[in-house]
Amino acid sequence: MPTTAETLTHPDFVPQRRVLLARIALLGRGCRSAGFAGVLGVLITALGLALFKSPGFTLGWCAIMLPLTLSNFWFQKRMEAPALSPNQADTLEWLHALRSAFSGVGWGSIATAIHPDGEQSLQVLFALLVMAIATANVAVLAASRKSFLAFLFPALGPPATHFIIAPLAALPLTGWGIVLFMLILLAQHDSLHRTLLDTLQRQMESDATAQEQQVIFDTSAEAILFVKEDYILKCNRRFAELMQVSEWEAAGSPMWIWHADVATWKRHAEAAQAASKENKPYRYEAQLRRRNGETFWAELTGRAIDPADLAAGMVWVGADITHRLAAAAALRASEERFRKLIAMSSDIYWESDAALCITHVSGAQLKWLQAIMRKAIGQPPWEAATIEGVSAEQWAHHRSQCERQETFRDFAFQLRDDMHERHWFSASGTPMFDAEGKFLGYHGICVDISEQLRNAERYRHLAYHDALTGLPNRRLLADRLEQAIILAQRHGSLVALMLLDLDDFKIINDTDGHSVGDAVLATVAHRLRLIVRGSDTVARLGGDEFVVLLPEVDSPAACLTLANKLIEAVHEPVYSDQRSYLLGVSIGIALFPRDGETGEELLQHADRAMYYAKSTGGRRAVFTTQDAYPTAAADTRAPLAD
Repeated sequence: MPTTAETLTHPDFVPQRRVLLARIALLGRGCRSAGFAGVLGVLITALGLALFKSPGFTLGWCAIMLPLTLSNFWFQKRMEAPALSPNQADTLEWLHALRSAFSGVGWGSIATAIHPDGEQSLQVLFALLVMAIATANVAVLAASRKSFLAFLFPALGPPATHFIIAPLAALPLTGWGIVLFMLILLAQHDSLHRTLLDTLQRQMESDATAQEQQVIFDTSAEAILFVKEDYILKCNRRFAELMQVSEWEAAGSPMWIWHADVATWKRHAEAAQAASKENKPYRYEAQLRRRNGETFWAELTGRAIDPADLAAGMVWVGADITHRLAAAAALRASEERFRKLIAMSSDIYWESDAALCITHVSGAQLKWLQAIMRKAIGQPPWEAATIEGVSAEQWAHHRSQCERQETFRDFAFQLRDDMHERHWFSASGTPMFDAEGKFLGYHGICVDISEQLRNAERYRHLAYHDALTGLPNRRLLADRLEQAIILAQRHGSLVALMLLDLDDFKIINDTDGHSVGDAVLATVAHRLRLIVRGSDTVARLGGDEFVVLLPEVDSPAACLTLANKLIEAVHEPVYSDQRSYLLGVSIGIALFPRDGETGEELLQHADRAMYYAKSTGGRRAVFTTQDAYPTAAADTRAPLAD
């Protein structure tokens, strides 16, 4: 079980701690009067005892009672200390209760000090004296139930017991009368103690409320004014700071001197009076003037203290809104620039609500684009029939991303124009939230990326194709050759690689120029493409070298047949710049897997075979094997006739 001190120091018992300190302070104030009255009572009682008791008894009783009575002044000093803690107050109350108990024993003893055979009137007199002291302590000890009970029972208990055991002949019910008197005192003290606690509690609450209101008033970020008949009765620190004056300088000044002109205040004051009659607040914006003459924009809101009695005045709350107005003006200018920018842009600005339905579309200059996008308003994009080019998996991923309220970028989709031509667009969106973090929807832009995709396709084509002939270049050839080898390994088939080099082509460049040579190369490339199958690849390695890749070939004889057709096609006259050119071609043929297991090996062997064909007169095709080079072409097929 926690002790009383532990309970009182718990954060949940702050009000109880404050009440305890207030009770102990009141108890301390009572100790002062109790000390003076007690000393006087002890001295008078000692004189009475001296007449009937021995001097030793009287002096002994005084030696005990006087220190107990004088201790009231010690308790007063400690209990009224300003820095008293709850733990100290609790300890002092217990000590004071102990002192009260000893004091009660001292006072209760004198009622029984007279011998039963003595004068009964003296016994009654001393009993009445103790009862009077107990009655006085009802008020003096009202702040502490412990101290009162500690005094009451030792003080009146012995006389009551004495007169019950040895009743007086004239007053036989004296003992029971004292018991009844004790009960009456207990009831009176309990009532007084409860009343005191309630009063302290209400006072504490009232003081706390007043203190809180004062703190709010002094520390408010807004200016607060109490105005009566156009004059400021009271203002807080914030108003004084805004006007660059002290609070006492502002108090008593008329409201109009703080406005840029008198008419402004008069107009708004009359409007505020009219609104107050209907128990409504009145708000206005105006320029206020500081003491140094500097003006600023402020917003003021006024409300009557008592709508039924407007003469009681009004409370005005104000704030400097100069920066807010500047920010609002800047925002309006920014929004205007944004609207103009959107209006001039071909991009689309869009918004959606929290249900992810499109609510707004603007910015598109093209009428067909405006019409199509507005058809999507009121529905999520994945349900809009006008949006195409997105797979079910892409829609599912995009929808999941939106439902998680994530930012997304570069979501591509298609729209059709009036001519049913497809246009590609890229959408980006950012989620919107309010001040409390509630999701409001999305907003973002859509950009026409059709031209970008076309340019990207052109760049990709240039990266993998020869610029002059449009044939695949070395990079694309290597990729297709690798794929052909993989398929051949899987199916156990043959792959043929033919390396072609035009005979005596250098003469054309040297005599007629490179432009004529380029035209001849383009014609030869076209003829080669016409000869091969759609699954075959004709590539240009550079200069007058070409490669024909046959990913699936039945036999070397089939390769030789195709090579013969290629030689005949190249040998046909080529017309350029009103001249006719007759060309030959030398071909080296390598087969996978016989002549190499990689594309690089096949190219090397085909190159050597081609040079062998050229060295033996050209216009022929030569097969090669891994054992034929570098020394000689040991395994060749019959050369084609010139």
